[in-house]
Order: sequence, then C-alpha cells, then structure tokens
Amino acid sequence: MHSWCGEMFLLTVLSASIIAGSLCGISGVLIARLRLSTLVFAIAHAALFGAALGLFLNIDPLYTAMMLAILSSVIIGPLSDATGVPSDTLAMVMFSTYNALTFIFIFLSPGPTLAAEKVGGILWGSILAVTRTYLAVLVILAYLYALVLALLWNRFQSILFDRRLAEAEGVNTRLYVYLLTILSGVAISVSLKIVGGFLVFSLLYIPAACGFTAENIKRMILLSALIGGTSGSAGVILSFILNLPVGACIVVTATVIFIAVSIYAYIKRKQKTVF
Repeated sequence: MHSWCGEMFLLTVLSASIIAGSLCGISGVLIARLRLSTLVFAIAHAALFGAALGLFLNIDPLYTAMMLAILSSVIIGPLSDATGVPSDTLAMVMFSTYNALTFIFIFLSPGPTLAAEKVGGILWGSILAVTRTYLAVLVILAYLYALVLALLWNRFQSILFDRRLAEAEGVNTRLYVYLLTILSGVAISVSLKIVGGFLVFSLLYIPAACGFTAENIKRMILLSALIGGTSGSAGVILSFILNLPVGACIVVTATVIFIAVSIYAYIKRKQKTVF
C-alpha cells in the first residue's frame, strides 16, 4: 500500500514537473523574442508576492500567486501608457515593490513561518507541495495555454517575426503582447511550487536558450518545451535520489542539457562551414 502511494505521488510530481517545465520553456522563447524580459521579471515577483500573501491569509499560495501575476500582466501596459513612464522602468519599480512586500508578508505570516516548509517551497521549490489538485490545475492551464496559441498562432507568428511589420499590416500588436505576458505570468505562477521563486527564471531562459539553436520559431518553441519538460522530470528524479532541493536539481539538469545542446550546435555549424 505504501509502495503504491509512493509510486502515485512520484507519478504526480513527474507529470506536474513536465507540464510546468514545458510551459516555462514555451514562455521563455516568446518572452525573449519580444524582448519582454524586464516586464516578466516584475510579473514573476508579483507571483512571488502573491504566494507570500497566500501564506499570510492562510489560503493556497497557488491561487493568490496566479491572481497577482495576472493582475500585474493586465495593468503594467495600460499604466505605462497612462503615466508616460517607460514600461521597463515601471516594471523595475513594481519589481522592487513586490520584492519588499514579499518579505514583509512572509515575516508577518502566523506561526514560525521563516522555518516553515511552505516558505521554503515558495522560495526554492518543494515536491511536497505538489498535489493532485495542483496537477489538475496545471493540466487545465496547459490546455488553455495551448488552445490560445493554436487559435491565434498566425497573429503571434507575425508579431514574433517582425512586430513593426505586423503593426503596419493592421495587427493590434499591443493586445497580443499583453496576452502573451498574461500567459507567461500564469506559467510562472504555477511553476513556483516546483522550482521556487528564486530559480523560476532559470526554467524560463535555459530551455529558451536551447530553443534558439533551432532554425525557425516553431522548432524553437517545440525544442524549448521539450527541454523544459525533460529538465523538470529529470530534476525531480535527481532530487529524489540525492535528497536535494528539487528546484536546484531542475536548474542544474537544464544547464547540463544546455551545454550539451550548445556543443552539438557548434559542431553542426562547423560541419556546415567545412562542407
């Protein structure tokens, strides 16, 4: 019975890590292509603040993290337009504020919070925080993410290829960029439980860096999703075997894969140059 429960738990964690890693990998490519790194940096810390707020209010940090990430994604663009402050500058203001609020609400949370497992899970990830409910939420969000990309792919592709050209063709690029930031915010917030707020950027950008070795945007996204999912699952297994923090194991695994992919891409380019 205990063995069966352990196997089911491991399967749940592996499934969640594959989905979260794939979502972050896809988001990383889109963010990097559109040069939205600063905005998403602020949104990620909004999610981290939301998780800390969830601890303070004694509710599931997943939902408060997602709420704050989506809210920040929605307001940062219009707020920049309304105030005239460049979006990158505004994002750094929000990042600083969210960072401060995160530590304030962790400090104010009831009980011996600073030593609690929940806080550790928020900051650097924890497999113990992964439940079947969390996996169900991940599956639903992954489906919605894929559905939005599939339905609006032609618009997204034109913006990713050349944003100014897409604007000249009458595409409301701002609307689609806002939508992509919301999708990225959701991907980040649902990944906090596995990889943690301190390391979530690694799961965004390391798979994306691997993806950029591909020849076109579709292959970039597919390769990045594959490496994100592989890093997630392999990192979880490594964490189980070595009894190390899961977030750190995922990032180290992703880095090793990135080195291998970079070497392969270098050799491939050399061969093309020779022939």
